[in-house]
Amino acid sequence: MTVSSTATLSRDIRTRFDVVRRTVHAGSFRWSILSVRDSNRLVDAITPEQFAADERFPYWADLWASSLALARVLREGNHLADKMVLELGCGLGLAGIAAAQAGARVLFSDCEQDALEFARANAAGNLDRRARTRISFRALDWRTMTDPPGRFDLVIGADITYDRVDFPYLLSAIGSCLKSGAHALLAEPGRMIGEEFRRAAARAGFTLTCRSIPIEYEGRERSSVVSELRLPVR
Repeated sequence: MTVSSTATLSRDIRTRFDVVRRTVHAGSFRWSILSVRDSNRLVDAITPEQFAADERFPYWADLWASSLALARVLREGNHLADKMVLELGCGLGLAGIAAAQAGARVLFSDCEQDALEFARANAAGNLDRRARTRISFRALDWRTMTDPPGRFDLVIGADITYDRVDFPYLLSAIGSCLKSGAHALLAEPGRMIGEEFRRAAARAGFTLTCRSIPIEYEGRERSSVVSELRLPVR
């Protein structure tokens, strides 16, 4: 049985954010996800000084269509039992939850502490007791990562390839966190910058295979590109 995910949110989070729960689905799979009702209000609250210091927007507060596509791929696969999985930029945690439901041991990571709290609550609300013993959470910013959290069988990320300035840091983080012969799965909605990232990954030595995953999101049929990245066996 799962637990009440709203109850796992701290009083501070419930005071600072207007929280909403939505049921989302991809294929035959469904999840109950807590998110911020109106993330635009968070954007409006960012001062010019805060943006100039870090250019950080609260992207974590939205449930992105690409996370549904990645979650579907992870649930439909049958190869994750007891595998070590790292989710980069976990946001609300959907992709990591799907990996845990497929039997993986998942480390959810994000540079935003608020994101980690929402991911923790969503994991509690969607995973059974056994799956919850296989997950952990860690604050991690790939732009400044000097000490990788370990070597993993799979690194995953949904909609994290939107800023070309970050490409070298993200590719370095993925490479340093993969076991020899392992791979990463990254999903994005088919933007031009996603193709730029794939070209950067190829120049960095990764081999890539891509596929389009159809999903229904907010009443519309959409698709996302899920890319598999592999480095040569070390």
